[in-house]
Amino acid sequence: MAVDARTLDDIAEKIAAGLKMLGGVKMGAEAQIQSVVESALAHFDVVTHERMEVQEAMLRKAREDLQAMEARIASLEAQLKK
Repeated sequence: MAVDARTLDDIAEKIAAGLKMLGGVKMGAEAQIQSVVESALAHFDVVTHERMEVQEAMLRKAREDLQAMEARIASLEAQLKK
């Protein structure tokens, strides 16, 4: 069976159009998935990485302050015993 150039060009055009359509579908699907994930995360008590770093810094400072107060109390108690 002989296939002419016109038929081959038509098939190539249809394949190219299908690939372009798949690319568009992929981009649309990614956007929909991102939207669904963002919506689901909004229902949970989720914090950003930056917010978590701020909380860790605050906790670190609170621990340092607590250790300093404990040392001061121990020193004052030692002075009272004398």
